[in-house]
Amino acid sequence: MLMRSLSILAIVLAPVVARAADEENPYKSAKVGDFAKYKMTTKVAGLSLDGTVVQTVTAKSDKEATIEVTGSIEFNGNKMDIPKQEQKIDLTKPYDPTKGGNLPGGADAKVEKGKEGKEKLKVGGKEYETTWTTYKMKAKQMGQEIDAEVKTWMAKDVPGGGMVKMTMTAKIAGQEMEMVMELIETGKKK
Repeated sequence: MLMRSLSILAIVLAPVVARAADEENPYKSAKVGDFAKYKMTTKVAGLSLDGTVVQTVTAKSDKEATIEVTGSIEFNGNKMDIPKQEQKIDLTKPYDPTKGGNLPGGADAKVEKGKEGKEKLKVGGKEYETTWTTYKMKAKQMGQEIDAEVKTWMAKDVPGGGMVKMTMTAKIAGQEMEMVMELIETGKKK
């Protein structure tokens, strides 16, 4: 049950933490095939879980972009795929991550934006000019309450929404949890 909740939380967070609303929707300049791959490290209940999350632009028109989120979590040598999630992004409006997107498994999330700032961040051997934002998230999924504090670092030159790094502390299924996602690769799938 805890592993299922972790995979749902990872997929919920990926589109939720994309760059906050600004004068341009971060997906407006995206092209079909653009992707961003992240290393994900999670610590919960005395366990350390590693995985990856990939966001890929799978379709795009002047009015809408379709983003596919996939990934996997590894535990004790066993790999568990994160269920594929698809999100439609309205390009005619600024992107607002506090809306939560299409949440799987009947999940319900409320996201409140906090503080913002600017910071240079070096990830994967490259330095990015980032804008960081903090969020508080309350979610309910499969009858379980999730309370989380999230901080994201975003850069305009990163495809798939602009996320460079994300940290989160949460309480899920009565357990304290920490998660870090860091950009490890970007590119264009053919």
